[in-house]
Amino acid sequence: MIKRFCIVFLGVFLAGSSAIAQPTETQLTANPIIASLDSLTDVLHKNGFLKNASFVSAEDLDFTAGTDLPEYPAVLIQERMNSLGSEIALEYNPHVKGFIDLYGRKKKDLTSRMLGLSDYYFPIYEEILDRNNLPLELKYLSVVESALNPKATSWAGASGPWQFIYSTGVQYGLTINSYVDERRDVYKSTQAACEYFQASYDLYGDWLLVIASYNCGPGNVNKAIRRAGGSKNFWEIQKYLPRETRGYVPAFIAVTYLMNFADQHGITATQADYFALVEAVEIDQLLTFEQLASALDLNEEHIYDLNPHFTQEMVPDIGGAMQVYLPYQKAMLYACIRDSIANMPLYDEEGKPYRLDLNVEQVRYKVRKGDNLSSIARKYNVSSSDIKEWNVIHRNRVVPGRYLTIHLHKKERVYLDLPEQPILAQQIQEEKPCATYHTVKSGDTLYSISRQYEGVTVELLRKWNNLANNQVLTPGKVLKVAEGS
Repeated sequence: MIKRFCIVFLGVFLAGSSAIAQPTETQLTANPIIASLDSLTDVLHKNGFLKNASFVSAEDLDFTAGTDLPEYPAVLIQERMNSLGSEIALEYNPHVKGFIDLYGRKKKDLTSRMLGLSDYYFPIYEEILDRNNLPLELKYLSVVESALNPKATSWAGASGPWQFIYSTGVQYGLTINSYVDERRDVYKSTQAACEYFQASYDLYGDWLLVIASYNCGPGNVNKAIRRAGGSKNFWEIQKYLPRETRGYVPAFIAVTYLMNFADQHGITATQADYFALVEAVEIDQLLTFEQLASALDLNEEHIYDLNPHFTQEMVPDIGGAMQVYLPYQKAMLYACIRDSIANMPLYDEEGKPYRLDLNVEQVRYKVRKGDNLSSIARKYNVSSSDIKEWNVIHRNRVVPGRYLTIHLHKKERVYLDLPEQPILAQQIQEEKPCATYHTVKSGDTLYSISRQYEGVTVELLRKWNNLANNQVLTPGKVLKVAEGS
């Protein structure tokens, strides 16, 4: 099954600098994302921009000399915020001003790059937020959390564009194991974030408190409310919150303002190449990125950048189909060759054919002082939950001196006695015409769809798409309406 999404951004971004992609003949040769952008936590706590003060305000920010921001009166900035018409109370005050200065001056290049990345991420966020009836401005939380980097991982083990820790990700239905980390799947992690937002709003009834709880957890927010005499006004409970959270909400407001009024502050987006359209295909067999790249004539890095949730650079066979995002033309090509792709030989640099054998190697690791499950998991690129399962660990603590068994997945080349001539995916496409697909629109029925395609019946649609007799069609669902010959 294939599902369509718009605009996949494939720019080249580096922390502190940006590399402009060279023009290409087609969007299918666009450069991959290399995003190692620093989040708010890095900005504040690793680079020393904050002094030791109880509140986070303009006076707390330690700036070196640089280009001054335009001096706008406070009333004008507040009027701009009000003009956004947000359900979230956006208030301009000294705390917010400090972060407008931070993102608008000291981190101006970072903001410019995030403006460019937003061309990809924001349409995805907005569609999912709108589907969940949530304020669209919540999309700016991902800017504060990860600087719009789906590969971002914090020192505490939080991962993805929304920086979920393991337990919260699992709580909201994200698959996290040695092969897949859906915290890094932009679509699924955004839906999980929406579920958190809604549950938190049901608890507090105030969006600024929802945002605060996203950073420090409801326990800390509840304690701050009690210490403030029951007030549910963020600015009244701010001094009782953890230090980072005191700046987190003002940072969100500042980012919301700057991303909407960047031009007035002399900030322009750093542009990059992108795939104009991608499709989500369902793969129900084990395929390495190397196999996919060879069969589809696609760069492995492109596949990984579109699918950072596959941590072993392969689509695992762990029960059920997995969604893989591909450029539109390559997704259509995959639909043509899906049944034979696993048996296609690979070719090395000299054109010699081989296949990949995937083996599991067990290693023993002696726990050292200072180790924890997360640090060991990162060392071997596996998940903490798998380490616990492999070693029958019931708690989240490991004792120094204990030996742990780690399962590592190794890829080995086995050379084949075949002609040294690659099978071109384009030749296969010419020899085997693709199947035809139809995207369900509002009001569509199996009968109305069958009338649009010659020789197609309701029974054939059910057969080709494994549909039950009483199955309801939902807009956006993709149906096969003709088989390839």
